[in-house]
Amino acid sequence: MSDFLAESELLVASMVRSRDALRACPSDAAALRGLSRDAHTLRGILLMVDLPALRDLAGRLEQAVGALRREAGRSPEDALRLVDEAVRALSDLQRGTTTQGGSHAPARADVRGREAVSTTRRSRTILIVDDSRTVLRVVQRALEEAGFRAITANTPASALEALSREPPALILLDLSIAEQDAGALLRRLSRDGVFHRAPVVLFSNQPEASLRATAKRLGAAGHLRKTGDAREIVAAVSAHLETPARASGGP
Repeated sequence: MSDFLAESELLVASMVRSRDALRACPSDAAALRGLSRDAHTLRGILLMVDLPALRDLAGRLEQAVGALRREAGRSPEDALRLVDEAVRALSDLQRGTTTQGGSHAPARADVRGREAVSTTRRSRTILIVDDSRTVLRVVQRALEEAGFRAITANTPASALEALSREPPALILLDLSIAEQDAGALLRRLSRDGVFHRAPVVLFSNQPEASLRATAKRLGAAGHLRKTGDAREIVAAVSAHLETPARASGGP
């Protein structure tokens, strides 16, 4: 939870800057792009933690900002009202005044299943690449509790560095990082032969159909929507490892 609180503080500051800029100038394209990015990031993070009310708010905010970007001349007031709600909710959470049910953590993988496969999984290394510390910590814990060895990277450069030190059995790659510079990281992985040694699975909060199409277009082995259910994460990783013929072909 501490990672989420630290990230939420940065998101609050960024959203406030974008909100103020859009109130001063509704046509500020840079502020709108920044707000869109922040809304998407917030929703992706909240899919991984047990804060249902905030998750719903983040989803509505992302939709409102998306509509604002699609429709030139649309009044930003609905989106900015949701920004204000999100800022208040995150600020309350940081102050410890928000009460939520649950543990603020993903569901744990089934213990009996973990014990049954821990010997074979322990030697399998998974590289998780995501720009959110919250997402990295949640996924790493889920995989380690299921018997995998998980390493993390939060930038394309650190991912390449991790790959040079230790070839993983599978790469779980955040789509927003994968699409930086028109898929430069995926092209680099393909050029270096990584696709032939380890499947690359795209990880995102995009809608299922869109994510599937993007994975195919970028040459990834598959895709996984962000979820706070550790069992889904473990099952998806296990399925790709057990089907080597589906390894990525590269873009």
